[in-house]
Amino acid sequence: MSRREQHEGRLQAQLDEVKAEITRLREKLEQAEINLELEYYTLIDELQVQLQATERKFELLKQADEEKWEEFKSEFEHSWQSLRELIKAITAP
Repeated sequence: MSRREQHEGRLQAQLDEVKAEITRLREKLEQAEINLELEYYTLIDELQVQLQATERKFELLKQADEEKWEEFKSEFEHSWQSLRELIKAITAP
């Protein structure tokens, strides 16, 4: 084998290594995207549960008599604040 062929063989081997690394990186990225998507759906589900709880508190607030209104107002505000914080955490960059 000539020096040229040996050199070209080494260069080809290096190119093949880079191609293999790119393939591994793409596979890793695809897995990360899948994991991120699953995490995002989990967060959305959690957000939906918190929204439903807040809506229930609001319904109780609307139906409360004057004696209980302040109590339900406080509970609603706490639930509302938790909902807003969850949204902020999910949408933060």
